[in-house]
Amino acid sequence: MPNPVQSPKPGSLFWRLWWRALSVKRPQAVLALGSLLVGAAVASLLLNLYSDARRKMTQEFRAYGANVVLAPRAQAAAGIEPPAATIDERSLAPLRTFAAQTPGLFYAPILYSVVRVARADADSPAFQNAVAAGTDFPALRRIHSGWRGTPAPGQSGADYPAGHECALGAHLAERLSVRAGGSVALAPMDITSPAPVTFRVIDLLSAGTAEDDQVFLPTAGLQSLVGMRGKISLVQVSIPGETAEIERAVGELARLLPGLDVRPVRQIVYSEGKVLGTIRWLLLSLTALILVIIALCVVATMTAIVTERRRDIAVMKALGATDAAIARLFLAEGAGLGLVGGALGFALGSWLAANILRRLFGVSLRLHFWTFPEVCGLTTLLAVVATFLVVRIVRTIQPAVALKVE
Repeated sequence: MPNPVQSPKPGSLFWRLWWRALSVKRPQAVLALGSLLVGAAVASLLLNLYSDARRKMTQEFRAYGANVVLAPRAQAAAGIEPPAATIDERSLAPLRTFAAQTPGLFYAPILYSVVRVARADADSPAFQNAVAAGTDFPALRRIHSGWRGTPAPGQSGADYPAGHECALGAHLAERLSVRAGGSVALAPMDITSPAPVTFRVIDLLSAGTAEDDQVFLPTAGLQSLVGMRGKISLVQVSIPGETAEIERAVGELARLLPGLDVRPVRQIVYSEGKVLGTIRWLLLSLTALILVIIALCVVATMTAIVTERRRDIAVMKALGATDAAIARLFLAEGAGLGLVGGALGFALGSWLAANILRRLFGVSLRLHFWTFPEVCGLTTLLAVVATFLVVRIVRTIQPAVALKVE
């Protein structure tokens, strides 16, 4: 006995119709897919450029130095100059813990003191007064990445002062007629102090600021020279992020270090926030404008698709399909076009962003894969909304009228 012919399941038939609608090469569907692809490519391009610009702008602003300074509260209130007001290094334990928990945060404790400095190999050294900075030099250079150095012969830019070594500001080195690799004699201002201590100059720094007239020593070396062991004058801190993130970190540091005055360097903090805010507003505005134009194009295209398939819709209605079922079919078709257009547009936009950064700025793009679901979701939503606006045409189609032979 022959097996009865089984009718296809409603769900299977729905997806077969959906796949047929996507796979048949219709000019209107290709136009809709192209429009969504362009919108996704633009969104991917701008989002990747903004994310990378935000990262690179933060790195560039780091070159301007610390955006937060920790100073003794007495110094801030009474205007006392260091070294009269100092910080005990042991009180910075909460800062070390906070820095370990905050990626990208750098800090450099600094002890400032006025010392006498002269060229060590001179027959009769002519001492001059200069500001000496005792610091963790690797940490200070991470904060001031824009400083330029001229290392001594046999040294590299990665070598930092240690022991009886120092770095001289370019202006101070010029006044002393000292070159990298030479030596200077340092002595505290107290005339009753022991003989001057000789330090080898392993680097000449050019910062373009007051640091060009300073001499930089390891913290322990300056503390020993001036008799201030365990003391520092202030702490320079570089906190990554935008203005709101920096202000939150400042509030947390003020809570952790109640004995210190936590002061943001507002020129750097707010300049960085203003630039990033302007870039964000510009890119988001351009993206929104382009997506609105793409949405209008998709609405027009989906209207043409529905109108072109009036006879197909009439046949489905004549066979018992409801308006809601037909509307779901078109919405699924729009979602499919949006998903495919979003994926292809993301790849195209990422490629364009990488080429723009390489050709204009000579840097490589750090691809942000979190933009992929955002771009695909945005284009899918755009296609679904555009389709939803036109499926009302389905309700107006009458099978008897649409199928009548002209």
